[in-house]
Amino acid sequence: MSALYGLLFTKLKLPPASAIHGKTILITGANTGLGREAARHALSLGAGAVILGVRTLTKGEQAKIDIESSTGCSNKVLVWPIDLESFASVQAFAGKVSKYVDDGGRLDIAIMNAGFASMEWAITGDGWERSLQANVLSTALLSLELLPVLLRSAERFPSSSSASTRPHLTIVASDIHRGVKFSERSAGSILSALNDHERWKASQGLGGATERYAVTKLLDIFITMEIARLAPRDERGDPLVIVNSLTPGFCKSDLLTREKAPLLLKVVQAAIARTVEEGSKTLLHAATAGVETHGLWMENQAVADPGSIVTDSAMVGVREKIWKEVVDVLREVNSEIRTEY
Repeated sequence: MSALYGLLFTKLKLPPASAIHGKTILITGANTGLGREAARHALSLGAGAVILGVRTLTKGEQAKIDIESSTGCSNKVLVWPIDLESFASVQAFAGKVSKYVDDGGRLDIAIMNAGFASMEWAITGDGWERSLQANVLSTALLSLELLPVLLRSAERFPSSSSASTRPHLTIVASDIHRGVKFSERSAGSILSALNDHERWKASQGLGGATERYAVTKLLDIFITMEIARLAPRDERGDPLVIVNSLTPGFCKSDLLTREKAPLLLKVVQAAIARTVEEGSKTLLHAATAGVETHGLWMENQAVADPGSIVTDSAMVGVREKIWKEVVDVLREVNSEIRTEY
């Protein structure tokens, strides 16, 4: 009930223009929905550049035209390809961002927004269940690849001594995580269990059609907490990169329309969900929030309790276990990926 109240009665705000002005903001999944509207808001607030990470370049170019025409900002939107169902594509994208910074560009904010909700089983070319790879493994891979890039950029473009102006890595999750069954948590290998078709069918039966999506969003919160722990700190103990996660709330995005979502869910979405223009404000708010949000979960533009599925003592062990499994997978992709600073 509290979640519904917050959805219906919280007045969302954009950050002040001073928090965005002149900065370069990277947003994945930015050719549509929340990502596109966040990019539009960012340019309206004076962003120096916006990098749109998109799966389909033609759609990304269409989004660029739409954003630039509505904001009156030209030559500030970069469109780069990334397919989260391919580790090679994620690495190529990360390499492009790294080169951009090495060649004199900057990166101030990275918003991991891309992902999808699939109600059907499918395996990627890398051998992982589709949403598990896109929403979890590739999101973790890209976040770990971009963390040192954010640090390098901050060293080159120190804008202020205030921690609130420091680079941000923000992961878009969902409050749907609170309802998961997550029966795979007790498996010897959690990722292997999540990647098993028969167990997927059983878990979907227990938790409903949205179970897998909800589990991937829970794991995004775990990823946020672990990457926040990795972030190096200054002499005061403040993180040099602020890492947090958020829910934009239930929004009228096309996340459900792309898949065979239950009809009732679509009806509820049409009736009470936020517009993507409104919900996207939460992305920029989290991506400019202060050190008090580091490693934490944000809901309705405030630090919130993510629930016992995250905070219970038993779940701490689950989080640590699955993070080790994620890192082991990613080290097979990139043996030099940094997990210590």
